[in-house]
Amino acid sequence: GLVEEWAAQGVGDRTYPIGRQRPWPAQTPTLLAWLKRSEPALFQRIGTVFFAKDFVVNRLTGKRISEMSDMSGAGLLDLAARRYDRTLMEAYSLGHCMNLLPPLIESADIAGTVTQAVALETGLAAGTPVVGGLFDVVASALGSGVSRTGSASVIAGTWSINQVVIDGPDLDGPVFMSSTFDRTRYMAMENSATSAANLEWLVREFFEGAHDESVSPFDACCALAAAITPAADDPLYHPYLYGAQQDGHARAGFYGMAGWHTKGHLIRALLEGVAFGHRQHIETIRKAGARFEETVLSGGGSRSMLWPQIFADVLGVPVSVAVSRETGALGAAIAAGTGVGLFADFTEGANAMVRSDRHYRPNAAMAAHYDRRYALYTDIAAAMTPLWRRLSAADNAATGVAA
Repeated sequence: GLVEEWAAQGVGDRTYPIGRQRPWPAQTPTLLAWLKRSEPALFQRIGTVFFAKDFVVNRLTGKRISEMSDMSGAGLLDLAARRYDRTLMEAYSLGHCMNLLPPLIESADIAGTVTQAVALETGLAAGTPVVGGLFDVVASALGSGVSRTGSASVIAGTWSINQVVIDGPDLDGPVFMSSTFDRTRYMAMENSATSAANLEWLVREFFEGAHDESVSPFDACCALAAAITPAADDPLYHPYLYGAQQDGHARAGFYGMAGWHTKGHLIRALLEGVAFGHRQHIETIRKAGARFEETVLSGGGSRSMLWPQIFADVLGVPVSVAVSRETGALGAAIAAGTGVGLFADFTEGANAMVRSDRHYRPNAAMAAHYDRRYALYTDIAAAMTPLWRRLSAADNAATGVAA
């Protein structure tokens, strides 16, 4: 589609030095450019480009604003200069759209106050300050306690989110970047739709209504996986139900199944495969020069008693899990507290509001086992890449869609 067309034209080579991102399918400028091409009448009706949280701010305060972390995460900013850039927008064929981008504030800056009309409708106090807010994954990192340079956040949710706080926007490799919650630092991150959504699919299709209803189906799955003693011939799983980061043709699959393998083996393979997907992203971040020695795990995957230990063993670093399950909402609350002066800065806010629940250390005895399995995971993916493309082409041909 459009992203492949841009890749052939070298658009990413023009956007990355400015915005520290290459075009990807769900990116805001990609969607805008697609809308401009495919639905021009609808595109002409656009008055402002901002995000869901910005719309809430607009309804509460009447202000038309957005903030740095979300706009940088969308690839719409010159990241180092922290401003919109016409050259960047022109690379996306959106140079004429600068007037659609609202004024920018920082995450904890006060955008405005709750209006009297809104107060009457909602019960909120008129005059209540409303801050700019945060890019959702940055909010989740902050709400899990990740606020210092060199601290890392892994989110095992619908998406695989892997992010490290760094001091400057320059690394030795093309890593996706955004602003953090403050004015001076940045977030190096690598993400894809390859995480806990895989377990949700497995539960939905094979476990709901098929077990003791007094036990969560997710807990039932993890209990089956925990009963398995890891072995060299365990099956492997690719978590590509919705494609891979750089390959929309990729598909999920179990490999190496034998007649003696059970549901528990397949579930454990899925849990490990998701962790391998996170490891692949983290290795990209590390190769580019970002450093960290431990991480905080959040998202639905962190609720399991087993999965965080698998993450610790696969990633080779200690893993902590925060008490709060809604780390994004907690991060937004920390931003609000910082904005109104309850905290001197975000780190003070995180120290005051975030508590750790569980801690997992990597089992050194599992390191060689997981290194071997991770190598198989990547080698099988490399071998499958041309076959995934053939499978996609066959499916498109069968439905009359051009490959």
